[in-house]
Amino acid sequence: MTNAMNPADNQKFLIEKEYLKKVNLPPTRKLKATGKSSYRQRLIKRTWNNYGGLLEGLSKMLKIDPAVAVAVLCVESSGKGFARDGRMIIRFENHIFWRYWGKSHPSFFFDHFRFDPSKTWRGHKFRKTLKSGWTAFHQEGQSGEWQAFEFARSKHQRFSMYSISMGMPQIMGFNHKKIGYKSVRKMFDFFSRGERNQIIGLFDFMGGNSNINSALRKKNFFTFAKLYNGPGKAKVYADRIKTYYELFNKLM
Repeated sequence: MTNAMNPADNQKFLIEKEYLKKVNLPPTRKLKATGKSSYRQRLIKRTWNNYGGLLEGLSKMLKIDPAVAVAVLCVESSGKGFARDGRMIIRFENHIFWRYWGKSHPSFFFDHFRFDPSKTWRGHKFRKTLKSGWTAFHQEGQSGEWQAFEFARSKHQRFSMYSISMGMPQIMGFNHKKIGYKSVRKMFDFFSRGERNQIIGLFDFMGGNSNINSALRKKNFFTFAKLYNGPGKAKVYADRIKTYYELFNKLM
């Protein structure tokens, strides 16, 4: 196994580069525990110690600070790609499923899904049957996300996958072509195989968007958050990323 990065290829996407499968996930230099640590410190240490080798190499390719990549993963998914039950971490977005499938089936959609029409990323609720109570399923953790997703998947597999953010980087399924996958099912399957593919997907997404890449190089976290997560909570995400970024540098 090696941490060497080989630039001598011409594939468009990082996921196509075979040598990345051989790069060690852990870094050569790990962060050590120093007395009583805060939750954020433990999260940074775990994320870096588990994936820092790949993060450092990919960050050099994009010419960004590895601390930025660590901070993004900490904020997006607490540095985890999978839940305790082994399933990939996802977030099902009602308003996205509405965009791709619900508009053509409005009566059925609103029998089972709800969202705030004025701020569509809010007020998400789901019920499996007409006799079930409505649940704010984002508050139920991964069990709630997967229940809503699997129900939507029974109606339309492709569009349900378009409507979830996947793994450590929480990239939406409808972005599959932007990170080198011909189909969203291919992205879902590759992301489900392990964190390596998820991390590579993050860097394919960041490297494929010049504005995002530029914002990260300049450490303009607000612009990055607005482009990556949308404008609704850009400041909240930006502040969180900055906090983790500064804390990582203190720990190093």
